[in-house]
Amino acid sequence: MNSPAFQAPAYIQFYPTLRCNMSCSFCFNRSLPEIPDADPADVKKMASACSRLGIEHIDFLGGEPTLHPELARIVAAICQHGLQVTLSSNGTRPEALWALSRRFPENSVRIGISVNSDTLPPGLDAYIRDRRPILKSVFTHSDFLPGACETYIGTTGIEYCLIYRDAADAADLENCQPFDVFCDHLETLQAQHPDVNGIFCGGFVPDTKNTPELAETRCPAGTTKLSVLPDGSVYPCYLFFRYPEFCLGNILEHDFSGIWNHPTLDFFRRFSGNPCPRQTCRLHPQCHGGCPAMSYLHQGRLNAPDPRCVR
Repeated sequence: MNSPAFQAPAYIQFYPTLRCNMSCSFCFNRSLPEIPDADPADVKKMASACSRLGIEHIDFLGGEPTLHPELARIVAAICQHGLQVTLSSNGTRPEALWALSRRFPENSVRIGISVNSDTLPPGLDAYIRDRRPILKSVFTHSDFLPGACETYIGTTGIEYCLIYRDAADAADLENCQPFDVFCDHLETLQAQHPDVNGIFCGGFVPDTKNTPELAETRCPAGTTKLSVLPDGSVYPCYLFFRYPEFCLGNILEHDFSGIWNHPTLDFFRRFSGNPCPRQTCRLHPQCHGGCPAMSYLHQGRLNAPDPRCVR
């Protein structure tokens, strides 16, 4: 078994609920089977385990986390163990975001809001202007930037993130651009606005400046992160939720060492060269080949070239 460079992930991607009040075309989780919402007692148990392991950060995703009826309680359970929380929301329930921001300081709970249209839900503008959350949008075309984001991008205190789109099926690929095109657009934005960041799989270009160990790994799955469903099931990354064969165990039921040393993670922890045939791409020398989950979904094997770059 390939020995992990880390004793535990730096952060957990946690899904308190898979329920959502929207049906975004770019959402990778839109076809997942229903799972009951996370139980607050279980979240408290998970937070205790994460604290003992030295995990410092829990990233709340979904679904729409604000639909969980006891969201504040489960966030409090995480914070009480000294862990930081980042919560990603679609912004449709600004009253829930206000409640969180008033209860928890920003250094404990940071809110991120997805903005992917030219209009905002009622009441969200006031929240954004007052609380200055992270704003995010999904990159689809080279000239794509929602009108609502143009209102706030460059505003002092607001960090804007451009997300490289996942492709849940073959039809989604038609709305994706190769990674180097995404990077070209991102760099153009960053030249105009220093507070713009990109969100993409580290299987493309790993963040070796902040995490040098990623230079030797295929991607961050099972190295700097793990993903956890509401019932405690653990996967290398949320992109594998639909594949039972990638379940590593349950963080509420199983010893973490068995999860962390699961042989499924060996592939992600070893970089053996960029398999992408686009060798003229300017990023090829530093790229690790893209997202293994996208390759597995569309081509049935982890080491195939990323289908968003090679079709």
